[in-house]
Amino acid sequence: MSKNQKWQVAKISVFITSIFVIFLSVTYAFIHVTITGNRRQVITAGNLDLVLTEDENNLMITNALPMYDEVGMLQEAFTFRLMNRTSNPTNYVLKLIDITTGNKLNLTDVKYGLTKDGNSTIDLLSNIQNHTVDKGVIGGNQTIEYALRLWIKDSIEDEASIKDKSLNYKLEVEVSQEIPEIEETLGEAKDILFSENVQDDTCGTYDDGVDTFLVGQCKNNYVWYSGKLWRVVLKNNETGAVKMVTDNTITAIPYNPTNQPNFKDSFVDQWLQQEFLPTLHDYEDYLMTDSIWNATMDSSSSPTRPNGTTTVERVVGLLNYYEYYRTYQGGNTSALTGYLNNRTWWWLITPYSSNGVRHVDADGNANYYQSPTGPNGFDGVRPSVNLKSDIHVVSGNGSISEPFKLINDEQEIINGTTLLSTRYSGEYVKFNEELYRIVGVEDGLTKITAVDRPVSLAYNKYHNGGIISFATADIKNNLETYYQSLDAMTRNMIEKDTTWYLEMIRAGDNYKVTICKVVDANISMSSCEKTTKVAIANIGLPRVGEMFTGQITRGTKTSFWTLTQSSTSYVRVTYEDGRMGSAQPKFPYGGRPSVYLNSNIRLASDNTGDGTYEHPYEIELGE
Repeated sequence: MSKNQKWQVAKISVFITSIFVIFLSVTYAFIHVTITGNRRQVITAGNLDLVLTEDENNLMITNALPMYDEVGMLQEAFTFRLMNRTSNPTNYVLKLIDITTGNKLNLTDVKYGLTKDGNSTIDLLSNIQNHTVDKGVIGGNQTIEYALRLWIKDSIEDEASIKDKSLNYKLEVEVSQEIPEIEETLGEAKDILFSENVQDDTCGTYDDGVDTFLVGQCKNNYVWYSGKLWRVVLKNNETGAVKMVTDNTITAIPYNPTNQPNFKDSFVDQWLQQEFLPTLHDYEDYLMTDSIWNATMDSSSSPTRPNGTTTVERVVGLLNYYEYYRTYQGGNTSALTGYLNNRTWWWLITPYSSNGVRHVDADGNANYYQSPTGPNGFDGVRPSVNLKSDIHVVSGNGSISEPFKLINDEQEIINGTTLLSTRYSGEYVKFNEELYRIVGVEDGLTKITAVDRPVSLAYNKYHNGGIISFATADIKNNLETYYQSLDAMTRNMIEKDTTWYLEMIRAGDNYKVTICKVVDANISMSSCEKTTKVAIANIGLPRVGEMFTGQITRGTKTSFWTLTQSSTSYVRVTYEDGRMGSAQPKFPYGGRPSVYLNSNIRLASDNTGDGTYEHPYEIELGE
C-alpha cells in the first residue's frame, strides 16, 4: 500500500494594542486555516485553539516609570492558552509582531516577561529574533498556559524618551501539524468492489455489455458509508461508476397517490432528495450527481434492459426491475436466495402499468400493486446511489462484520470533544447498554431510536381501544415507566419534555403530513412549518416518514408501533416483513423507544467505537 502524508497549517492571530503607558488590550482574534496535500482533511477551529482567559484580556502598567524586573513580573498579565484538541503532536511558533504607527517606544527601553506553564523568560523586546518569543511542540490534547507582561526597563536615564509614546503589537501563533501517515487506500472502488476477494463459488459477475453485475449469494459486497450499510450491485463498464443500494429498508412510506406510478416528483422521490440525501457525507465529492435513473414501464416476467423511454436525473434513486432481476439471474440463484433479498417488501422505480408500481416482496419476487391499492401502500424504501469511479476503499474486507469503508474519518473524531450531533444519521450508539441509531437532528436536538425493543416494551398494547392519541395512550405511560427505570446519568442525557408530532397519515398521503402544517412538494420535513398537534413526553416512538422506521437486517425483525395514527381508531405499525400497516391499538406489538438527547452529548473520552453495528459509539454528557 502506498502512504499519503499531509500537513495542516493554522495561523492564530490576536492584536494587542499598547497606548502610552503600555496599555494592552485584545482588539480581535481570528483563526485562518490553510490546508495543503492531496487528500481532503476537515479542520475545525476547535482543534487548534488560542484561548483568551475570560476577563483577563487586558494588561495595564499603572506606572510608566522604569521598574526592576521583579516588580515588572508582578504586574497584571495578559493571559492566554494554546490548546491542541487533536491527538497528534503539533509544532507551533508564538510571535509578537510590531505593527505600531506614529510615535513609538524604543524597543531597547521595553522588557517583556513570558510565563509558560509557570516558567518565565525575561528579555528586551529588541532581542526578539524573527518576532519569535516561544516555539516548540504541543502534545496531543495538551494545553499550555501563557502570561505576557510588559514594562519599562529600570535603567532609563531620561524619562522624556518614553513620554507620549506607544506600542502596537500583534500576537500570532503559527501552528503546523503533520498528520500521521495514513495507509492510502486499498484501491479504487471500481476495482476493489469487483475483485476476486468479493467473488467466490456463490458470488460471480454478469456482464450485459453495459454494466457488470454482482450475482448470486454474495457475502463480501458490503460497504459502510455515511452511517448506512450498503450492498454493491453493479459497475458501469464505460464510466466505472459503482451502483449501491442500502442493505436495509430505511423507511416505509407510500410511493404516490392511487393510480400515479411515476417516480419523478413522487413521494418517494421527494423523500430521497429532501430527507435522505442530506444525510450523506460530502455526496457531491463521492457520488455521481448527474446519475440517470431508468423508470421505464415493464410488465414482463423476465425483463430485458429497459430502452429508456422514461428517465430522470437524480443523485439518489431506486433500483429498477431489470437491475434487481440481474442480481440473481445468471448466478444459479433464485430470487429468494439472492443477496438483495432481505425478506422485506421494498419499492422499485419501475411502473408495472399506468396505475401500478413494481416492488420486491419478502420472498424476493418483483410483484406489483394495481388499483385500487396501486402505489399508495406503505412499502420500504432502499435508496440507491452511484459512486464516482475514482472513489477509494480505505479499509475493510467486504463482510457484514467488516464492510468496506469509503471514509477515513479518524482525524475528525476526538473523544471527549466531538459532539454526537456532528455524526452521521444511521450510526450506532450505545445508550442504556442498548443499541440505538442516530435518526438525525430535529428541533436542534439529536434524535436516536432503539434498534430492538427493550424487554419491558416487547409486547405492549398501544391503548385498550377506542378513540386514542399518543398524548393519552397507554403506551405513553409505559414509555414513561421505561424512562423512570433508567439510571440518573442516562436520564440526564435525555432532553426532558420534548415535542412529539401527532398528525395522522392515510393511504396515499404524502409522508410530510405527519409533521408539516402545510405540505409542500419542494419543502422538506426539517424546513416546513410544523403542525400544532403534538404531545409532550420524555420518550416517544418512531414517526412515519422519518429515518429508520423500516426493518433492519442486523437486529430482530419484529413488528413495532409508530407514533403515527392512520385514523382516530387505528395506529401505524411496521410489520416484520417491512411493510407498514394499520392496527387496532389493543393488539400487542413492540415499542422501540425514541429520545431526543441534550445538545452537549459527545463521544465519551474513553470511546472505542466507530459508529458501526459491531462497535457503537460510547457517549457521555458534556460540561
